[in-house]
Amino acid sequence: AMLSTVGTLFGEMDRDTAANMAHRVKGSVWTAELFGHKVSDPMAALESTTTAARFHWPLIASIALPVLVTLILGRVYCGWMCPMNLFFEINDKLRSLLAKTGYNVRNVRFGRQTKYVVLGVGLAVAYIVGIPVLSLLYPPAIMSREVFYRVYRGAFGGGVLILAAMCLFELILSRRWWCRYVCPGGAVYTGLSFLRRLRISRNDAKCDRCGDCVPICPYDLRPMTTDLNADCDQCGQCVSACAPGALVYEFDIARPGVGRAAEKKTAA
Repeated sequence: AMLSTVGTLFGEMDRDTAANMAHRVKGSVWTAELFGHKVSDPMAALESTTTAARFHWPLIASIALPVLVTLILGRVYCGWMCPMNLFFEINDKLRSLLAKTGYNVRNVRFGRQTKYVVLGVGLAVAYIVGIPVLSLLYPPAIMSREVFYRVYRGAFGGGVLILAAMCLFELILSRRWWCRYVCPGGAVYTGLSFLRRLRISRNDAKCDRCGDCVPICPYDLRPMTTDLNADCDQCGQCVSACAPGALVYEFDIARPGVGRAAEKKTAA
């Protein structure tokens, strides 16, 4: 089954080539081995280290690439690589369709600091009981387990119900609730993103204040009126929605995480 999957993904290849590829790329989005190099989600390393109450240096080294990418590009994992993000985006489209039918979808808002509380409490519990509890709720970890269960046991586990409950909650009660307010992995990536070099910056000379970027932002960051903070996942939806040049990607080498507009306010 694994060889058939590799063949489907990479086109026609002989059995030996497929087997070699399968051995060189293995693991999951939680932790994997890519061409002989270990790569782990920073959330996995953080919780594992807390649970064991000691540093396992090979594990720490395996987060070097994700951390470096986040320090340069910001919270791109959430917007471009998290496997659950695709399902949340589809769910968001369904929410829009549901609203068009006349159903009164609600949008309950929570504090943006909630994800840090979830992260802190989860790590504290993991340290006390010695069990990585956050991995039981973190969508990338859940999806990795469910794929394993399906391939090797022939059926999905209870994690599917957890993911379905998240989607249902977002569908009818709170738009993009998990990513905006709760995700402990998002809290880790947001913390690292305060030092990011790439950001979306607003060009006041070309911004016509149309407001198209406000409702389209999945994180409700309002790029028309405020500088995008570290919660931004660099998805670029606001850039596409606005007039050409109104919102642009730019590298801020001198002062990472601080946009031009913020610099102008500071100078004033």
